[in-house]
Amino acid sequence: MIEKISSLLRDVEKEYGITILFAVENGSRAWGMDSKDSDYDIRFVYFRPLKDYLTICPPEEVITKAYDKDFRPCKVQGSLVDMLGFDIFKFLKLLFSSNPTTIEWLYSPIVYLGSNDISLKEYISQNFSPEKLFHHYFSLFRNNYKLYIRGGQPITYKKYLYSIRGVLNAKYVYEFGKIPPVHLKETIEELADFLSEELVRKINEVIEIKSQGVEKEIVLKIPVFDEFFNQEMERDYSSVPKRAVDRLVFDKFLQECLGVR
Repeated sequence: MIEKISSLLRDVEKEYGITILFAVENGSRAWGMDSKDSDYDIRFVYFRPLKDYLTICPPEEVITKAYDKDFRPCKVQGSLVDMLGFDIFKFLKLLFSSNPTTIEWLYSPIVYLGSNDISLKEYISQNFSPEKLFHHYFSLFRNNYKLYIRGGQPITYKKYLYSIRGVLNAKYVYEFGKIPPVHLKETIEELADFLSEELVRKINEVIEIKSQGVEKEIVLKIPVFDEFFNQEMERDYSSVPKRAVDRLVFDKFLQECLGVR
């Protein structure tokens, strides 16, 4: 499948006249939460020849493509392969602001094309904003909590795991001041001292259940999850540090990509 996806990405390069810096998986497969019918969430960063940017009509900053099980172009809804690409300018602007999505792209363990081990990766690991990352992940958790746990809406294994991932990633940023691993089980292992054995056991059990393709079934409440969520909602997370990055570091990387001397 990796070879097929790489081939599709090469076709995208030719179609749009771009160079893909790197292409990665960023979804349930990268998070270790995929099921047998999960699609492929491909995310890539691309750039154009310098002359393409020297125009009064800026080139598009986002490219989307989708393919069905026979690898024919289709709509994103229901596709097997969902591709989303950001132009280097858009990607760097978001990364500059510690956007969690673009940071995850740099740390995805599944790479289809190029390499996400770029020079900015080490820089951002030391200079990202813990405050922005924390609030992003905690908001994902809090929104699900209000709707499904406190609000009583029907909940699925998938929603439970997405809530778990949100709160554990936020907790990781708060406790360690570092970017959380993309793979959920790695995050759990590093947070072992902060989690009960019962909670960890249940998370692993639900990951296994989801992998069998029952992620969208409505489930009864899972008390150990709900209790943990309630505790985290009551905790004081008011002192998350801020941090700023150096624009010149990003400018230098951009210029190198575009061949500016």
